[in-house]
Amino acid sequence: MAGVETHVADPWDAVTPVVSRSAAAQVADQIVLAVREERLRVGDRLPSERDLAKRFGISRPTIRETLAALELAGIVESQQGRGTSIVATSAQVAMWGVEIVPPQVFEARLAIEPELACLAAKKQYPEDIAALRAALDELEAEFAATGTYDSDLAIHRAIAKAARNPVLERALDDALTQTRSKLWSSLRSRAFRTADASKGHLDELRAVVQHIEAGRSEEAAEVWRRHLVRFRDEMLGRSPETGQEQPGSADSGQR
Repeated sequence: MAGVETHVADPWDAVTPVVSRSAAAQVADQIVLAVREERLRVGDRLPSERDLAKRFGISRPTIRETLAALELAGIVESQQGRGTSIVATSAQVAMWGVEIVPPQVFEARLAIEPELACLAAKKQYPEDIAALRAALDELEAEFAATGTYDSDLAIHRAIAKAARNPVLERALDDALTQTRSKLWSSLRSRAFRTADASKGHLDELRAVVQHIEAGRSEEAAEVWRRHLVRFRDEMLGRSPETGQEQPGSADSGQR
């Protein structure tokens, strides 16, 4: 695997000290710019966390937050014992938005999904309700057989479709594209450590479907909001009482 030293120009010559509050975002911006300008290419290994922290003049936890955001977005890949390497091409980062990290994904989903549930309960197209019920039945069967389930995104998407608002549905699709990385899967496992945790989430899925079927729009929106908040807090290691990250949580940069 080629390292950055194989290129004539040092891709790190262009870095500048980070001075704003959004330190992780600025570092990610500069790394992505190096990829966009092909100063960093697919297969290039990044320097160590210690070296990056020194180059950018920031802490190692902030560097870890940056690398986690870049991995979530599919720009880099970290492997135990091999460091972090570039996996995206210049063309693939052309539309990069640096603030795509797990908390921002949840902010977007919390802004979108309760309204989708509300609209689904108000509109109640029979074919959409049937599809939603079928998705829930499939999840129930999986949980009964295994004590857990792989993903509840089929229900999230069924609710989005039932809302019959293509603008909001596309907005949710954009947010969900950020949930396909290895990092997101690893963080997601935090929220499903036990069968009781999975059952708690399933109870919320049942409730939102029941509210939508009954046309209770406000209740559907509130259950869907609580479901996302619970998932966020469990996944990011936040305290359910305060919503603040706990020491060593993914949201605090201790990845």
